[in-house]
Amino acid sequence: LDALELARNNIDKEIIFLGVGFETTAPTIAASIDIASRQSISNYSVLCANKVVPPALLALLSGRTEIDGFILPGHVSTIIGSESYTPIFEKHPVACSIAGFEPSDMLEAIYELAVQISSGDPKLHNSYRRVVTANGNIKAKALLNRIFEASDAEWRGIGNIPESGLSIRDEFSSYDAAKKFNVTIEETVEPAGCRCGEILTGNIKPADCPLFGNNCTPSHPIGACMVSSEGTCAAHFKYGS
Repeated sequence: LDALELARNNIDKEIIFLGVGFETTAPTIAASIDIASRQSISNYSVLCANKVVPPALLALLSGRTEIDGFILPGHVSTIIGSESYTPIFEKHPVACSIAGFEPSDMLEAIYELAVQISSGDPKLHNSYRRVVTANGNIKAKALLNRIFEASDAEWRGIGNIPESGLSIRDEFSSYDAAKKFNVTIEETVEPAGCRCGEILTGNIKPADCPLFGNNCTPSHPIGACMVSSEGTCAAHFKYGS
């Protein structure tokens, strides 16, 4: 909404919003396009790099990584609902629990996974019941479907995952910065020696990367897993042994 206000106040300039994130942030980005369209704000556009979670889970379960269970994301699940995971679970039954963000939420989700795995009885469990419903946020999902459509997307460590990204629909193409400005995206090249992809897919641990803790630290990050404060390597560096 701040970007829209910038566009309103600077009609002689093009305002481009970089749309990143999963189903959590995508509805708000869709809302900005919807508002721009209804209010005829023509100097606003979005460079869309949003992704969706379920296809990535399916790709992980179909790959070479052995998955014992998933702590499913609370924010994403708030939007898409717990039932969105059912087709994946029915095809690949593994222990699953949707987790919230308080310590007690995390403990419940971890406990639920431990019980499922030890009993050999996988379930799709919702440990964040006070927020996540079966159907999720109906209005947010309707807005997502009206503004965006599924598209193929590249994922670090996995490669191309069909229909795991979001693209702006043709009827809103005037708000699609990639079409409006003919943007060319450079090919992503991993830094030499960085093994972020293998870490993100669970094939190795952070300490198995030759750069971890040596050339690559939170104060001098090289790979994406260390750049982000939420990254696997950053967390392992701060809390691991």
